Parts: sequence; C-alpha cells; structure tokens
Amino acid sequence: MKLAKDNSVRKIYKANSARFTIFLALVVLLLLGGCETEDCVNCIDLPPPVVPTGVHSISGDNVVTVQWYDISYHPYDGSYNANVDAYLIYSRYYEDGDEENYPNREFYLIGEVAWNGNFDMVSGLHWFDDLDAVNGERYEYAVAAVNSAGSESALSYEIVTDAPLFHSLDDVQLYDANGGHPERSGFDFSLMDNGHLASHPGFMADIEVQFQGTIPYVHSTRSAVSLQDFGVFTDGEGRVIFEGVSWAPGDGYSNTGVLELVEGHIYVVDITEYPYGTHYAKFAVTEVGLGYVKIIWAYQIIPGLPELSVPDGKVEAGNEPEIISL
Repeated sequence: MKLAKDNSVRKIYKANSARFTIFLALVVLLLLGGCETEDCVNCIDLPPPVVPTGVHSISGDNVVTVQWYDISYHPYDGSYNANVDAYLIYSRYYEDGDEENYPNREFYLIGEVAWNGNFDMVSGLHWFDDLDAVNGERYEYAVAAVNSAGSESALSYEIVTDAPLFHSLDDVQLYDANGGHPERSGFDFSLMDNGHLASHPGFMADIEVQFQGTIPYVHSTRSAVSLQDFGVFTDGEGRVIFEGVSWAPGDGYSNTGVLELVEGHIYVVDITEYPYGTHYAKFAVTEVGLGYVKIIWAYQIIPGLPELSVPDGKVEAGNEPEIISL
C-alpha cells in the first residue's frame, strides 16, 4: 500500500511538472515571439518601422504645420498594425548652412501623433501643428515612426525648414486710387494689420490699387517694389488656397510694376530697400467689386528669407541628426 501511494505521488508530481514546463514554454514564447493584439506590450522582435517620407511644412501665423505620408504595412486594411504605433515630430532652430556645417545636429521632440491621428484619407497625409513656432524664427523639422515595442525609426531624410510669418486677420478692402477713397487705396506690408491705414504713423504704401473702367490693377509705388502674378490658386468651391504659394522666387517679376488684379490669383511682392534689405510678401485677391478689391496678405519679417525656404537636399548617410528627448 505504501508503494502504491508513493507511485501516485510521483504521478501527480510528474503531471504538475509537465504543466509547469508547458507554462514556462508559453511564457517564453509570448516574450520572444511577439503578439498580434492592439495592446502589444512585449513585441520585442519587431524591427524598427520604415522611415516616414514626403515630409514638408506649411508656414502660418505663429504656427508651422508639418505633414508626411502615412506608413502602411500588410494587410493594408486601415486597421491597427503593431509595426507603426505612432509618429514622433522633432524640431530645432535653423540657420543657413546648418545641414552642411552641423551634419550631426540635435533635434528635440515636440509632439506625437497616433498611427490613425490627424489623417486625411484623400491625400494620405498626417499632420502636426507646431503651435510653439514664433514669427521671425526659423525652424527645421523631422519625423520618425515608432512601433508597439517602442523601437523608433531613423528621422526622415528630407531637409525641411520653415519660418512662420504674419498673415492678415481678415480680408482687407482697398479702394480705387482715382475714386472716392484714395486714402484707402494703398497697402504697406511692413505695417501688417495697419497696412491699409494711410493715417497710421510711418505709412508708406508698397502697392496701390487703380481701376481702368471696371478692371482693377495693382501698381508698385516705387522702384524698390517688384510684383509677380503667380496665377490662380483656388479649391473646387472657388476659395483661395493661400498656402499654394509658399515661397518667393528670385526672378520673374513684372518690368512695368503694373498687374491686373484677378479674383483667386496670388501675387508675390519683393520689397528691396537699402539698408533694410529684402522682404518678401504675398497677397491674394478674394473679391473684386465696384471700385474696390478685397485681399488677404502675408509678410515675412526676416530679411532676405522667402516665405518658406526648403533647401534641395537629403541627409547624407552617416550624418544623421542626434535625437534629444526633453
């Protein structure tokens, strides 16, 4: 009887040992084999995500919007995939030549966007608004992707720089210089929101509106001001896409200093005066009425800088920026 009892104990012990071994094996497999669930905590075998592409920016008034293309992994069904959990947005202050003089420049984490956050299905773009950007400062941006295991991709390879600039708060109505309100026919971009007020101290119009019959024209008021019509930039409902013109070219300006004003068109202004240097501005015609036009405008206060300057280049291999998390 004692022997039979000992054998029973041994059988129970062996059975429990087998269960424990199986349990340990399952734990090891779970830790080392990854998982497919949305709350993937131990997916340590996942490789870093691919690098985000198509990174670019749009300058606003005390804001810069950074955009990039969505990263999709098989099965491409739009559902959660552990390979991309979120996007990380980085920034740094920028000066001309930084990409050459400081190839190992330091970026700082400024924000995060979920894998399905801030996404436009039509364009395939995600976006992030840098609300800490300040007019008159220059910034460089980069984006990385991170997976469920916390592994992060390299920073995006595009060299994306931007400087937010002053924009009009509302449409500004300018009148025919030969009509009943000549004092409201000009605009001084350096005065910005007060640029249409001839009575404002320091007013010196850069442009002036004059009508020929029912057709409005813009005139540069002096040789320091050059004008260029960039053409129509409107959406399907006829609204102006002001960000459609994001830089000022170095040439192509009118020799006459006179251009017809057409609703929906965006115009670039080059204002070069010594010793103040060159300032760039743009304005769009939002409405043409009887003896008046309405415009929206933007003005870059940094001398010599187009509204959005994006150097044409890539980060050379081995010169990747250093990431610093605050």
